[in-house]
Amino acid sequence: MDLFCGAGVGAVGLKQAGYTIVDAIDNKKYAVDTYNQNIGNHARLADVRKLTGSDIMDADLIVGGFPCTPFSEAGSGKGELDLKNGDLGAHFYRLIREKKPKAFIVENVKGMTYKKHEKFFEWLVASFSDIGYTVQWKLMNCYDYGVPQERERVFIVGIRNDVEGKFEFPDKVPYSERKTLKDAIGDLPTPHKDNGIKNHNTYYNGGFSSRYLSRNRQRQWDEPSFTIVATARQLPLHPSPSNYDIRKMNDYDCDPPRRFTVRECLRIQSVPDWFYFDDSIKLDKQYERCSGIPSLIAYKLGIQVEKALNFKN
Repeated sequence: MDLFCGAGVGAVGLKQAGYTIVDAIDNKKYAVDTYNQNIGNHARLADVRKLTGSDIMDADLIVGGFPCTPFSEAGSGKGELDLKNGDLGAHFYRLIREKKPKAFIVENVKGMTYKKHEKFFEWLVASFSDIGYTVQWKLMNCYDYGVPQERERVFIVGIRNDVEGKFEFPDKVPYSERKTLKDAIGDLPTPHKDNGIKNHNTYYNGGFSSRYLSRNRQRQWDEPSFTIVATARQLPLHPSPSNYDIRKMNDYDCDPPRRFTVRECLRIQSVPDWFYFDDSIKLDKQYERCSGIPSLIAYKLGIQVEKALNFKN
């Protein structure tokens, strides 16, 4: 069961891991429509705050990456006090308490573990434990696990105490097997409308904020990408032309490298090319929903949960 399901980036990995997804919830219609187009016709539009346990289907595993803005360095930073989204982590906990699935996975930004949010984080972990779960959490850099992107996220995994198996986080991949931008997008042609590749015919072409201009925004072909964020304006730069320092843009005779296309963002998120956004969805909304649990990470966590749930002496 997929809470805060977005467009289905994480669900791709869970399907690949062999899960049947029976229910999915999001509060944005374009996300629900994209999810149903790619994953299966079971996502629906709803406000998690208004749902009770009886409103969602029974499932062995409930997954949720509740909105990260309240805990993000680039967001409000108000944590659970954020008036717009700060209460959604507590609602995820409430639904776990009411449904009591065999297992759950929570994902959020690493900022949730920082000192300013530690009381909420500790409350959340302890509360899951108090309702009968063995809880583990880990700060994972997705690059260490095969995703071509530096993306640090905290994952909390709970296994119900009556389940005999024990969850273990996946192993890191050897450094020699970690993926780069060349691995992910090196074969894609220059974006244009007739290339036949969905979501690769255009890209965000807006200006740069003062914050954007304050640090390096380009990784090279032999490196992993910076984090793929939900805001088009803050996306990393394409690696060509190489060695472009946006902080010195006035010193160059050429234009800055472009932002990534939506297809490039999806690939950097380890999403296969069969997944796509309909052209009717505005470009900024497509970029917004490229964010989420990378498909490969969802796959690997799903496999590890499955091992715990199907443990045999």
